[in-house]
Amino acid sequence: MKRARETMLPPGVAERILQHTSEGVLLCDHRHRIYWVNDAFARIMGYALAEIRGQPMTIFRSGHHDSAFYEAIYETLLHQGWWEGEMWRRCRNGGISPVFVNVTRIEGPTPEDTYYVDFVTDLADYKRHERRVEFLIGHDPLTELPNRVLLQDRLKSALRRAHRHGKRLAVLFADLDNLKEINDNYGHLVGDTVLREAASRLRSTAREEDTVARMSGDEFVVLVENMDDIRDAERVRDAIHRSFSAPLEHGDDQLQMAISIGISHYPDDGTDTDALLAHADASMYRAKRAGRGRSGHGTSDIDNQ
Repeated sequence: MKRARETMLPPGVAERILQHTSEGVLLCDHRHRIYWVNDAFARIMGYALAEIRGQPMTIFRSGHHDSAFYEAIYETLLHQGWWEGEMWRRCRNGGISPVFVNVTRIEGPTPEDTYYVDFVTDLADYKRHERRVEFLIGHDPLTELPNRVLLQDRLKSALRRAHRHGKRLAVLFADLDNLKEINDNYGHLVGDTVLREAASRLRSTAREEDTVARMSGDEFVVLVENMDDIRDAERVRDAIHRSFSAPLEHGDDQLQMAISIGISHYPDDGTDTDALLAHADASMYRAKRAGRGRSGHGTSDIDNQ
């Protein structure tokens, strides 16, 4: 019976395979000095092989991990033969990049013949996408303001702080008066530009510690905390009206951006999120019925709205 002929890769094929893989590959010796990297690794970290051959692996240390982190990796490699996990590594340009690393210990006949091979996956794009997804859970994608969900959470926290410290707070409910006209006359792309501009003006006029959120459509809310005087909210309201008095230039046209605002106060108009938002919304509609660019204020009988 004939023995099957052993199949062996021609010389250089294994290196060519590693060279063309999408993962970064690094080979270092028993002293953890760099011996070889493929093109993908050079692209991820920014180093050409000639720059780092013979350099210690410590050149990639980012400062995000302490010595115990690396000692635990070496201990695992010694006893288990492999380690994998996320880490931060320093690139050639000085930036810090997140990577997923799978390290394998390849033993030779002597300790000097032992090598370590790293398979490195760049996580930068994934992390950016992950942060964007997390951001959009609580923010409006068009204006990047906090959305209704995040506003409710912040308002609940603000109410707890106000109750604990005996402070007042106010909710300003704002609505653009003429967005429908702009959408009808210029299209929704221009309408989106107006919404982004409205968000920018609200952010610029609110105080640093206040929250500006987009509720839905053309409705916005400004949460004013740490009020020593009831007039603090009125000053924010007046600043908003002033900022919206300037038109938005669109080509040869100037788009007017009137806004109506309603205000409710804690504890006068309610002690929970629903009551404060409802009173502010109701007073905003009273202001809108009185004419564009107006404001309403104070407790009202919502059932009569």
